[in-house]
Amino acid sequence: MNKLLLACAIALAFQAQASVLPNEAAQPLMKEGSVAAAKGDYQTALDKYSQAMKADPEASMPLSYIANVLLMASAHASGEQADKLRHQAEGAARQALRLGADDPIAQEVLRLLEDSQEPPLRKPSPEAWKLVQDGEILYQSGQYDQARAKYEAAAKADPQYSPAWVYAGDCFFSQKNWPEAEVRFRKATEVEPLNGQAWRFLSDALAWQGNLSGAEDVLIKGIAAQPNQRPSWNKLASLRAKAGAPLTALKLEPKATSVFDSSGKYSLSINPDTMDKGSADLAVWMSLALTDASYRNDLRLGKTTDSQFAADLAAWTRAMKVADEAAGNGAQLKEPGLLAMQMLYKADQLEPALLLLRFKESYRPELEAWKKEHPHGVSTFVATYGLAP
Repeated sequence: MNKLLLACAIALAFQAQASVLPNEAAQPLMKEGSVAAAKGDYQTALDKYSQAMKADPEASMPLSYIANVLLMASAHASGEQADKLRHQAEGAARQALRLGADDPIAQEVLRLLEDSQEPPLRKPSPEAWKLVQDGEILYQSGQYDQARAKYEAAAKADPQYSPAWVYAGDCFFSQKNWPEAEVRFRKATEVEPLNGQAWRFLSDALAWQGNLSGAEDVLIKGIAAQPNQRPSWNKLASLRAKAGAPLTALKLEPKATSVFDSSGKYSLSINPDTMDKGSADLAVWMSLALTDASYRNDLRLGKTTDSQFAADLAAWTRAMKVADEAAGNGAQLKEPGLLAMQMLYKADQLEPALLLLRFKESYRPELEAWKKEHPHGVSTFVATYGLAP
């Protein structure tokens, strides 16, 4: 059961686009589906979410919940069946984002699909996990006080399991008791400062109490904890837009990638259709793909000990030099995201750009070292460059 994605989706969607939320006809079906998912009855959950999708074809949430259930089901499958479920989950998540670009559940599903390495958060004890599962069924049934009792019992059984505190706060949040929710969310951040969701939910509780500056401060901490959680960036962008300091999304989508087969041979997958033929964009994407292929091949053969981050930083540095060479021949970059990366390269900011805007869990050692060296690095980067992933 993936409580992290199912909890708070409706309660915390107050900042999301209208297309995310289901209408009144779909909401009871969504609730029934969530109760079924909490019980592990994935087929019933999918049926209910599908009915909700038909009841409100413009809402993204039924699709994102379908994606989440398919991802949950894939964890209990193997081989081709698991691959099929993950592929279906990706398709549903991307379809949801076409309806609601800020749908937090869809964004989290894609994050989990794209980066299989998990953040260094504590795994619960069996007793705590069983209590959380029991609490989830109660929570999805609207029995918030009883659910909270289960979550708090889980926190007592395993005090270092921070999600139990998040879920307890979630119950208060669903009852619009923002101060009590704040207390529990803050406790979760104290137990595990790298729990990005805890910081994000704490920000919501503060925002509902009118403390917008505090909400922004803790969102920055949430991004520092887990930079690849897009919902945190979305909420930060919303707060900064209200303050007259909007963020610009980088929106980098590779147009050339390296693909390896089972024998270790690789080929390049190229999609130049969306690029200006007279620009330097294709040359940059080709450089990145080729460098990535070389690194992955060397890693497979034991010819390199470079970390993924070191390899990616070197790849982007080389790609930006390719752009400089192309400019000398009259070909300029055109893609806004690549132009932003070029600007950061010239400002000697590729390292924080990759750590914050292109983060993967494999970057964790370098991220923690960078944060230690730059205690206010995240807030400074955001304030200076105004960029988001």
